[in-house]
This record gives sequence, C-alpha cells and structure tokens, in this order.
Amino acid sequence: MADDDLRFPCWPNDRDWLDGRTEIFLSTKHLRAHWDADIIDVDDKNKHDTIIERKDPFEVRFRVELEGRLWRCICGNWCFNVGFTAIGKGEDFNLSDVLPDPSVLHLNDWKGCESRCIDVCVRVPPDRIPVGYCGTVYEVAAWFELRCCGHCDDPGSHLAVAGYEALEEYQFV
Repeated sequence: MADDDLRFPCWPNDRDWLDGRTEIFLSTKHLRAHWDADIIDVDDKNKHDTIIERKDPFEVRFRVELEGRLWRCICGNWCFNVGFTAIGKGEDFNLSDVLPDPSVLHLNDWKGCESRCIDVCVRVPPDRIPVGYCGTVYEVAAWFELRCCGHCDDPGSHLAVAGYEALEEYQFV
C-alpha cells in the first residue's frame, strides 16, 4: 500500500479533494469523560477498610460521567473489569474469571443520546476471591473500555476509549 493510500483512506484514487482538505479539530469542550471505580465492603461500617472476609459478599462500582455534546452522538458497549495481582504467594486473576456470570461487567448497546451517566454495580458473591490459609493481599486495579462495531468479548470490535484506576491494596481473609 502506498503512503498516499494511508493518508487518503476514503478516496485513495482522488488526490485533489476539489479544493483541498481542512482538518476538523474536536475540542475537549465537546468530548470529556470522568471515571471512578470502588470496591465496597457492603457489611462493614468502616468504608475505608481494605480487609474483606472471604465469606462476605462485596460490590464493585464503576461510574463514568460524560460531558460535552458529542457524547450524545456516540453509542457502543462499555466493558469493565478488575485485576487482582497477589503480593507474595497467590494467584493473579481478573474479576471476570471468578464471577458466575461475567457479562454483568458489560453495559451493552449504550446510547449517548439516552444517558451520559454510566453506573454499573456488580455484587461479588462470597468465596469467589482465591484466598490462602492466612489470607492473601492483592494489588487491585480497575479498567474500562468503550467498544463499538461488536461487543466486549468480540475480537473484531473496535476500541474507542479506555482507562484504568489503581485501587491500591486489599486483603482477603
């Protein structure tokens, strides 16, 4: 493929564009996003506690707030996940690997014209997180993707937006 074919992918045989091309710069004023993820120990009164008992359920909440008028014209599939990396001995895994139904981490067929506030809360049942005899400490991070032209698990889908957040360390006992 010639270099010009890469520069002009829509009309590679038309080099003139009549009177030339004008680049359109999309400003951050019209397309901004903010995101947050939290692990919530639902039965603990101390919201800052990072020790969760294996026999207790917990929740993971993902929130994305979209600002700017261009989001109203965008649609796709939101894909969320949490990665757990053991500190010391232990198994590394993603939350999607241990949930009974990993599709609860997906918000499919989202349309920006319907909502620009994404709030996905996933309840993790007891005894899902691999825990050693004396407990296991994990470094935890959450991430999201907005995919189009296919669903979250579709290798042919297109990644439009992605981000992550480190959630620090949690101990499961």
